[in-house]
Amino acid sequence: MKPLFLLLLLATSLLAKDLPGPERFEKAIAAFEAADKTAKPPKDGVLFVGASNIRRWESLPQRFKKDKVLNRGFGGALLSEVMHFADRIVLPYQPKQIYLNAGGNDLHMGRTPEEVLGSFKAFAALVREKLPKTKLGFLCIPASPSRWDEVETVQTTNKLIADFIRADGGRIEFIDYFPMLLGADGKPRAELYVEDRLHFSEAGYDIVTSAIKWQKEIAAIEARYTEKPAPESPILFIGSSSIRMWKTLAEDFPGKPVLNHGFGGSEVFDSLNYVRRLVLPFQPRQIVMYAGGNDLNAGKTPERILADLQAFVAAVHAALPKTKICYISSAPNPKRWSQIVETRRLNALAKEFCARDNRLRFIDVHPVMLAPNGEPKPDIFLEDKLHMNARGYALWKEVVAPELE
Repeated sequence: MKPLFLLLLLATSLLAKDLPGPERFEKAIAAFEAADKTAKPPKDGVLFVGASNIRRWESLPQRFKKDKVLNRGFGGALLSEVMHFADRIVLPYQPKQIYLNAGGNDLHMGRTPEEVLGSFKAFAALVREKLPKTKLGFLCIPASPSRWDEVETVQTTNKLIADFIRADGGRIEFIDYFPMLLGADGKPRAELYVEDRLHFSEAGYDIVTSAIKWQKEIAAIEARYTEKPAPESPILFIGSSSIRMWKTLAEDFPGKPVLNHGFGGSEVFDSLNYVRRLVLPFQPRQIVMYAGGNDLNAGKTPERILADLQAFVAAVHAALPKTKICYISSAPNPKRWSQIVETRRLNALAKEFCARDNRLRFIDVHPVMLAPNGEPKPDIFLEDKLHMNARGYALWKEVVAPELE
Protein backbone atom coordinates (compact mmCIF):
# COMPACT_ATOMS: atom_id res chain seq x y z
CA MET A 1 0.00 0.00 0.00
CA LYS A 2 2.88 2.39 0.78
CA PRO A 3 4.36 2.40 -2.76
CA LEU A 4 0.94 3.24 -4.23
CA PHE A 5 0.47 6.02 -1.68
CA LEU A 6 3.82 7.53 -2.64
CA LEU A 7 2.99 7.36 -6.34
CA LEU A 8 -0.38 9.00 -5.74
CA LEU A 9 1.36 11.71 -3.71
CA LEU A 10 3.81 12.24 -6.58
CA ALA A 11 1.01 12.48 -9.13
CA THR A 12 -0.82 15.02 -6.96
CA SER A 13 2.29 17.13 -6.51
CA LEU A 14 2.90 17.14 -10.26
CA LEU A 15 -0.56 18.57 -10.84
CA ALA A 16 0.39 21.52 -8.68
CA LYS A 17 3.52 22.30 -10.69
CA ASP A 18 2.41 25.49 -12.49
CA LEU A 19 -0.19 23.54 -14.45
CA PRO A 20 -3.93 24.18 -14.81
CA GLY A 21 -5.97 22.48 -12.12
CA PRO A 22 -8.09 19.42 -12.83
CA GLU A 23 -11.22 21.32 -11.79
CA ARG A 24 -11.32 22.71 -15.35
CA PHE A 25 -12.72 19.32 -16.39
CA GLU A 26 -15.33 19.03 -13.65
CA LYS A 27 -18.22 19.62 -16.09
CA ALA A 28 -16.92 16.98 -18.50
CA ILE A 29 -16.46 14.42 -15.74
CA ALA A 30 -19.88 15.20 -14.27
CA ALA A 31 -21.39 14.72 -17.74
CA PHE A 32 -19.85 11.25 -17.91
CA GLU A 33 -21.34 10.43 -14.51
CA ALA A 34 -24.75 11.69 -15.61
CA ALA A 35 -24.55 9.57 -18.76
CA ASP A 36 -23.74 6.55 -16.62
CA LYS A 37 -26.94 7.08 -14.66
CA THR A 38 -29.00 7.35 -17.85
CA ALA A 39 -27.45 4.33 -19.57
CA LYS A 40 -25.68 1.81 -17.38
CA PRO A 41 -22.11 1.19 -18.65
CA PRO A 42 -21.40 -2.35 -19.87
CA LYS A 43 -19.76 -4.90 -17.63
CA ASP A 44 -16.45 -6.38 -18.78
CA GLY A 45 -16.15 -3.59 -21.32
CA VAL A 46 -13.14 -2.09 -23.04
CA LEU A 47 -12.43 1.38 -21.72
CA PHE A 48 -10.62 4.01 -23.79
CA VAL A 49 -9.50 6.92 -21.65
CA GLY A 50 -7.25 9.90 -22.21
CA ALA A 51 -7.06 13.19 -24.05
CA SER A 52 -8.44 14.55 -27.34
CA ASN A 53 -7.45 11.70 -29.63
CA ILE A 54 -9.62 9.47 -27.47
CA ARG A 55 -12.46 11.98 -27.08
CA ARG A 56 -12.64 12.57 -30.85
CA TRP A 57 -12.59 8.86 -31.73
CA GLU A 58 -16.24 8.59 -32.77
CA SER A 59 -15.70 5.44 -34.85
CA LEU A 60 -14.60 3.35 -31.85
CA PRO A 61 -17.76 1.18 -31.71
CA GLN A 62 -17.56 0.45 -35.44
CA ARG A 63 -13.88 -0.45 -35.25
CA PHE A 64 -14.22 -2.75 -32.25
CA LYS A 65 -17.58 -4.38 -32.94
CA LYS A 66 -16.80 -7.48 -30.91
CA ASP A 67 -16.18 -5.48 -27.75
CA LYS A 68 -18.37 -3.35 -25.52
CA VAL A 69 -16.38 -0.13 -25.82
CA LEU A 70 -16.66 2.89 -23.58
CA ASN A 71 -15.08 6.25 -24.48
CA ARG A 72 -14.00 8.42 -21.58
CA GLY A 73 -11.69 10.85 -23.33
CA PHE A 74 -11.70 14.51 -22.33
CA GLY A 75 -9.94 16.95 -24.64
CA GLY A 76 -6.77 18.63 -23.45
CA ALA A 77 -6.37 16.29 -20.50
CA LEU A 78 -3.02 15.66 -18.89
CA LEU A 79 -2.00 12.15 -17.91
CA SER A 80 -1.89 13.37 -14.34
CA GLU A 81 -5.51 14.52 -14.70
CA VAL A 82 -6.60 11.13 -15.99
CA MET A 83 -5.03 9.77 -12.83
CA HIS A 84 -6.82 12.41 -10.75
CA PHE A 85 -10.25 11.41 -12.07
CA ALA A 86 -9.62 7.66 -12.20
CA ASP A 87 -11.85 6.99 -9.21
CA ARG A 88 -14.77 8.50 -11.15
CA ILE A 89 -14.23 7.51 -14.80
CA VAL A 90 -12.06 4.39 -14.62
CA LEU A 91 -12.43 2.32 -11.48
CA PRO A 92 -16.27 2.24 -11.30
CA TYR A 93 -16.52 0.49 -14.68
CA GLN A 94 -14.35 -2.49 -13.75
CA PRO A 95 -13.43 -3.00 -17.42
CA LYS A 96 -11.67 -6.10 -18.69
CA GLN A 97 -9.30 -3.87 -20.69
CA ILE A 98 -8.15 -0.26 -20.47
CA TYR A 99 -6.45 1.62 -23.29
CA LEU A 100 -4.83 4.84 -22.10
CA ASN A 101 -3.63 7.59 -24.42
CA ALA A 102 -2.29 10.70 -22.71
CA GLY A 103 0.99 12.41 -21.92
CA GLY A 104 1.46 14.62 -24.97
CA ASN A 105 -0.33 17.56 -23.38
CA ASP A 106 1.78 17.14 -20.24
CA LEU A 107 4.96 17.47 -22.30
CA HIS A 108 3.54 20.40 -24.25
CA MET A 109 2.89 22.23 -20.97
CA GLY A 110 6.44 21.74 -19.76
CA ARG A 111 6.44 18.52 -17.78
CA THR A 112 9.51 16.34 -18.16
CA PRO A 113 9.52 12.79 -19.53
CA GLU A 114 10.36 11.55 -16.05
CA GLU A 115 7.33 13.32 -14.59
CA VAL A 116 5.04 11.83 -17.23
CA LEU A 117 6.49 8.40 -16.45
CA GLY A 118 5.71 9.04 -12.79
CA SER A 119 2.07 9.73 -13.61
CA PHE A 120 1.86 6.57 -15.70
CA LYS A 121 3.40 4.50 -12.91
CA ALA A 122 0.83 5.90 -10.50
CA PHE A 123 -2.03 5.06 -12.88
CA ALA A 124 -0.71 1.55 -13.50
CA ALA A 125 -0.28 0.93 -9.77
CA LEU A 126 -3.81 2.12 -9.06
CA VAL A 127 -5.29 -0.16 -11.73
CA ARG A 128 -3.27 -3.10 -10.48
CA GLU A 129 -4.41 -2.64 -6.89
CA LYS A 130 -8.06 -1.81 -7.49
CA LEU A 131 -8.67 -3.82 -10.68
CA PRO A 132 -6.25 -6.76 -10.52
CA LYS A 133 -7.97 -8.64 -13.37
CA THR A 134 -8.02 -5.67 -15.75
CA LYS A 135 -5.52 -5.54 -18.59
CA LEU A 136 -3.84 -2.23 -19.35
CA GLY A 137 -2.50 -0.98 -22.66
CA PHE A 138 -0.67 2.31 -23.16
CA LEU A 139 -1.16 3.84 -26.59
CA CYS A 140 2.13 5.56 -27.34
CA ILE A 141 2.29 9.34 -27.39
CA PRO A 142 2.01 10.10 -31.11
CA ALA A 143 3.97 12.37 -33.36
CA SER A 144 2.07 15.31 -34.85
CA PRO A 145 3.01 17.98 -37.40
CA SER A 146 1.96 20.87 -35.15
CA ARG A 147 4.21 19.71 -32.31
CA TRP A 148 7.07 18.27 -34.33
CA ASP A 149 9.53 20.48 -32.41
CA GLU A 150 8.70 18.33 -29.35
CA VAL A 151 9.44 15.01 -31.05
CA GLU A 152 12.64 14.23 -29.13
CA THR A 153 10.87 14.73 -25.81
CA VAL A 154 7.97 12.57 -27.00
CA GLN A 155 10.31 9.78 -28.08
CA THR A 156 12.20 9.95 -24.79
CA THR A 157 8.94 9.67 -22.85
CA ASN A 158 7.71 6.77 -24.97
CA LYS A 159 10.98 4.95 -24.38
CA LEU A 160 10.81 5.49 -20.61
CA ILE A 161 7.28 4.13 -20.47
CA ALA A 162 8.08 1.24 -22.83
CA ASP A 163 11.14 0.29 -20.76
CA PHE A 164 9.08 0.40 -17.56
CA ILE A 165 6.41 -1.82 -19.12
CA ARG A 166 9.01 -4.26 -20.43
CA ALA A 167 10.62 -4.54 -17.00
CA ASP A 168 7.19 -5.07 -15.45
CA GLY A 169 7.04 -8.55 -16.90
CA GLY A 170 4.42 -8.30 -19.61
CA ARG A 171 1.43 -7.38 -17.47
CA ILE A 172 1.01 -4.11 -19.38
CA GLU A 173 1.20 -3.64 -23.15
CA PHE A 174 2.98 -0.74 -24.83
CA ILE A 175 1.27 -0.22 -28.19
CA ASP A 176 3.79 1.37 -30.52
CA TYR A 177 2.40 2.85 -33.73
CA PHE A 178 4.80 5.82 -33.73
CA PRO A 179 6.90 4.55 -36.70
CA MET A 180 3.76 3.99 -38.78
CA LEU A 181 2.83 7.66 -38.48
CA LEU A 182 5.98 8.73 -40.31
CA GLY A 183 6.53 8.98 -44.04
CA ALA A 184 9.61 8.28 -46.13
CA ASP A 185 11.05 11.63 -45.03
CA GLY A 186 10.85 10.61 -41.37
CA LYS A 187 8.16 13.18 -40.57
CA PRO A 188 4.44 12.78 -39.77
CA ARG A 189 2.26 11.89 -42.75
CA ALA A 190 -0.10 14.79 -43.36
CA GLU A 191 -3.09 12.62 -44.32
CA LEU A 192 -3.15 11.07 -40.86
CA TYR A 193 -4.22 14.35 -39.22
CA VAL A 194 -7.11 16.77 -39.47
CA GLU A 195 -6.66 20.42 -40.40
CA ASP A 196 -5.25 21.41 -37.01
CA ARG A 197 -2.28 19.09 -37.74
CA LEU A 198 -2.53 17.76 -34.18
CA HIS A 199 -5.43 15.33 -33.96
CA PHE A 200 -5.91 12.11 -35.90
CA SER A 201 -8.01 11.84 -39.03
CA GLU A 202 -9.83 8.58 -39.71
CA ALA A 203 -6.71 7.49 -41.60
CA GLY A 204 -4.74 8.05 -38.41
CA TYR A 205 -7.24 6.02 -36.43
CA ASP A 206 -6.82 3.24 -39.01
CA ILE A 207 -3.21 2.93 -37.91
CA VAL A 208 -3.98 3.00 -34.19
CA THR A 209 -6.73 0.40 -34.64
CA SER A 210 -4.44 -1.90 -36.57
CA ALA A 211 -1.74 -1.63 -33.92
CA ILE A 212 -4.15 -2.39 -31.08
CA LYS A 213 -5.54 -5.44 -32.85
CA TRP A 214 -2.41 -6.98 -34.32
CA GLN A 215 0.76 -5.86 -32.51
CA LYS A 216 1.10 -9.08 -30.52
CA GLU A 217 0.44 -11.31 -33.52
CA ILE A 218 2.94 -9.44 -35.69
CA ALA A 219 5.58 -9.83 -32.99
CA ALA A 220 4.81 -13.55 -32.82
CA ILE A 221 5.35 -13.90 -36.57
CA GLU A 222 8.68 -12.08 -36.31
CA ALA A 223 9.72 -14.29 -33.40
CA ARG A 224 9.58 -17.38 -35.63
CA TYR A 225 12.81 -16.30 -37.24
CA THR A 226 14.91 -15.68 -34.13
CA GLU A 227 16.39 -19.19 -34.25
CA LYS A 228 15.71 -20.31 -37.82
CA PRO A 229 16.08 -17.58 -40.45
CA ALA A 230 13.64 -17.31 -43.32
CA PRO A 231 14.73 -18.69 -46.71
CA GLU A 232 16.15 -16.28 -49.24
CA SER A 233 13.82 -14.90 -51.90
CA PRO A 234 10.70 -16.61 -50.51
CA ILE A 235 7.14 -16.76 -51.76
CA LEU A 236 5.32 -14.91 -49.01
CA PHE A 237 1.64 -15.56 -48.31
CA ILE A 238 -0.07 -12.79 -46.37
CA GLY A 239 -3.61 -11.85 -45.42
CA SER A 240 -6.43 -12.99 -43.19
CA SER A 241 -7.64 -16.25 -41.64
CA SER A 242 -7.77 -18.25 -44.86
CA ILE A 243 -4.02 -17.69 -45.20
CA ARG A 244 -3.23 -18.18 -41.51
CA MET A 245 -5.19 -21.45 -41.44
CA TRP A 246 -3.51 -22.82 -44.57
CA LYS A 247 -1.37 -25.23 -42.56
CA THR A 248 -0.38 -27.36 -45.58
CA LEU A 249 1.31 -24.61 -47.60
CA ALA A 250 4.71 -26.31 -47.63
CA GLU A 251 3.39 -29.72 -48.66
CA ASP A 252 0.91 -28.25 -51.13
CA PHE A 253 3.74 -26.47 -52.93
CA PRO A 254 6.78 -28.75 -52.52
CA GLY A 255 10.10 -27.25 -53.46
CA LYS A 256 8.76 -23.71 -53.10
CA PRO A 257 10.20 -21.51 -50.30
CA VAL A 258 6.82 -20.51 -48.90
CA LEU A 259 6.25 -18.36 -45.82
CA ASN A 260 2.90 -17.99 -44.09
CA HIS A 261 2.40 -14.49 -42.65
CA GLY A 262 -1.36 -14.63 -42.36
CA PHE A 263 -3.04 -13.13 -39.30
CA GLY A 264 -6.67 -14.00 -38.78
CA GLY A 265 -9.33 -11.33 -38.98
CA SER A 266 -7.03 -8.87 -40.70
CA GLU A 267 -7.98 -6.51 -43.51
CA VAL A 268 -6.00 -5.34 -46.54
CA PHE A 269 -5.04 -2.21 -44.63
CA ASP A 270 -3.44 -4.26 -41.87
CA SER A 271 -1.03 -5.89 -44.32
CA LEU A 272 -0.23 -2.41 -45.62
CA ASN A 273 0.24 -1.08 -42.09
CA TYR A 274 2.76 -3.81 -41.28
CA VAL A 275 4.42 -4.08 -44.69
CA ARG A 276 7.71 -2.79 -43.24
CA ARG A 277 7.78 -5.64 -40.73
CA LEU A 278 5.99 -8.55 -42.40
CA VAL A 279 7.06 -8.13 -46.02
CA LEU A 280 9.97 -5.87 -46.91
CA PRO A 281 12.62 -7.37 -44.57
CA PHE A 282 12.11 -10.79 -46.20
CA GLN A 283 12.63 -9.51 -49.76
CA PRO A 284 10.17 -11.98 -51.28
CA ARG A 285 10.35 -12.77 -54.96
CA GLN A 286 6.58 -13.19 -54.91
CA ILE A 287 3.71 -12.24 -52.61
CA VAL A 288 0.35 -13.98 -52.49
CA MET A 289 -2.33 -11.96 -50.69
CA TYR A 290 -5.79 -12.99 -49.61
CA ALA A 291 -7.75 -10.25 -47.84
CA GLY A 292 -10.81 -8.14 -48.43
CA GLY A 293 -13.68 -10.19 -47.02
CA ASN A 294 -13.18 -8.87 -43.50
CA ASP A 295 -12.99 -5.38 -44.93
CA LEU A 296 -16.40 -5.76 -46.57
CA ASN A 297 -17.81 -7.24 -43.37
CA ALA A 298 -16.53 -4.20 -41.47
CA GLY A 299 -18.47 -1.91 -43.79
CA LYS A 300 -15.71 -0.77 -46.13
CA THR A 301 -16.62 -0.20 -49.76
CA PRO A 302 -14.96 -2.13 -52.59
CA GLU A 303 -13.43 1.16 -53.73
CA ARG A 304 -11.84 1.77 -50.33
CA ILE A 305 -10.46 -1.78 -50.27
CA LEU A 306 -9.03 -1.34 -53.75
CA ALA A 307 -7.30 1.85 -52.60
CA ASP A 308 -5.68 -0.07 -49.74
CA LEU A 309 -4.59 -2.81 -52.15
CA GLN A 310 -3.10 -0.21 -54.47
CA ALA A 311 -1.26 1.38 -51.55
CA PHE A 312 0.10 -2.04 -50.52
CA VAL A 313 1.36 -2.71 -54.04
CA ALA A 314 2.94 0.75 -54.22
CA ALA A 315 4.69 0.27 -50.87
CA VAL A 316 6.10 -3.09 -51.94
CA HIS A 317 7.23 -1.97 -55.37
CA ALA A 318 8.84 1.20 -54.02
CA ALA A 319 11.26 -1.02 -52.11
CA LEU A 320 11.15 -4.24 -54.17
CA PRO A 321 10.33 -3.26 -57.75
CA LYS A 322 10.83 -6.77 -59.16
CA THR A 323 8.56 -8.58 -56.70
CA LYS A 324 5.52 -10.24 -58.24
CA ILE A 325 2.24 -9.84 -56.34
CA CYS A 326 -0.74 -12.17 -56.67
CA TYR A 327 -4.12 -11.20 -55.27
CA ILE A 328 -6.51 -14.06 -54.56
CA SER A 329 -10.10 -13.09 -55.25
CA SER A 330 -12.43 -12.55 -52.33
CA ALA A 331 -14.07 -15.93 -51.88
CA PRO A 332 -17.76 -16.78 -51.60
CA ASN A 333 -18.91 -18.42 -48.37
CA PRO A 334 -22.28 -19.31 -46.85
CA LYS A 335 -21.92 -17.12 -43.78
CA ARG A 336 -21.46 -13.89 -45.74
CA TRP A 337 -23.46 -14.79 -48.82
CA SER A 338 -25.57 -11.67 -48.32
CA GLN A 339 -22.46 -9.66 -49.25
CA ILE A 340 -21.98 -11.40 -52.60
CA VAL A 341 -22.80 -8.33 -54.72
CA GLU A 342 -20.11 -6.29 -52.98
CA THR A 343 -17.74 -9.26 -53.12
CA ARG A 344 -18.10 -9.51 -56.88
CA ARG A 345 -17.66 -5.76 -57.22
CA LEU A 346 -14.41 -5.94 -55.25
CA ASN A 347 -13.16 -8.81 -57.39
CA ALA A 348 -13.95 -6.92 -60.59
CA LEU A 349 -12.04 -3.87 -59.38
CA ALA A 350 -9.06 -5.94 -58.23
CA LYS A 351 -8.95 -7.89 -61.50
CA GLU A 352 -8.97 -4.69 -63.53
CA PHE A 353 -6.21 -3.20 -61.37
CA CYS A 354 -3.99 -6.28 -61.65
CA ALA A 355 -4.35 -6.30 -65.44
CA ARG A 356 -2.54 -2.96 -65.67
CA ASP A 357 0.85 -4.25 -64.47
CA ASN A 358 2.64 -7.41 -65.58
CA ARG A 359 4.05 -7.77 -62.06
CA LEU A 360 0.52 -8.36 -60.74
CA ARG A 361 -1.73 -11.41 -61.04
CA PHE A 362 -5.38 -11.84 -60.14
CA ILE A 363 -6.06 -15.41 -58.97
CA ASP A 364 -9.75 -16.15 -59.27
CA VAL A 365 -10.82 -18.89 -56.84
CA HIS A 366 -14.44 -17.76 -56.96
CA PRO A 367 -15.70 -20.11 -59.73
CA VAL A 368 -14.26 -23.34 -58.27
CA MET A 369 -15.95 -22.66 -54.93
CA LEU A 370 -19.46 -22.51 -56.38
CA ALA A 371 -21.88 -25.40 -56.81
CA PRO A 372 -23.95 -25.87 -59.99
CA ASN A 373 -26.75 -23.83 -58.40
CA GLY A 374 -24.41 -20.82 -58.20
CA GLU A 375 -24.08 -20.88 -54.42
CA PRO A 376 -21.03 -21.87 -52.32
CA LYS A 377 -20.26 -25.58 -52.22
CA PRO A 378 -21.45 -26.67 -48.76
CA ASP A 379 -18.83 -29.40 -48.28
CA ILE A 380 -15.71 -27.20 -48.49
CA PHE A 381 -16.28 -25.20 -45.30
CA LEU A 382 -15.86 -25.76 -41.59
CA GLU A 383 -18.84 -25.62 -39.25
CA ASP A 384 -18.57 -21.84 -39.06
CA LYS A 385 -19.49 -21.73 -42.78
CA LEU A 386 -16.79 -19.10 -43.24
CA HIS A 387 -13.42 -20.83 -43.22
CA MET A 388 -12.41 -23.68 -45.50
CA ASN A 389 -11.71 -27.31 -44.66
CA ALA A 390 -9.15 -29.51 -46.41
CA ARG A 391 -11.38 -29.91 -49.47
CA GLY A 392 -11.55 -26.16 -49.86
CA TYR A 393 -7.79 -25.77 -49.65
CA ALA A 394 -7.38 -28.55 -52.21
CA LEU A 395 -9.38 -26.42 -54.64
CA TRP A 396 -7.24 -23.39 -53.88
CA LYS A 397 -4.06 -25.40 -54.35
CA GLU A 398 -5.03 -26.30 -57.91
CA VAL A 399 -5.81 -22.70 -58.81
CA VAL A 400 -2.86 -21.07 -57.03
CA ALA A 401 -0.09 -23.52 -58.00
CA PRO A 402 0.24 -22.48 -61.67
CA GLU A 403 0.79 -18.86 -60.62
CA LEU A 404 3.75 -19.48 -58.31
CA GLU A 405 7.25 -18.60 -59.44
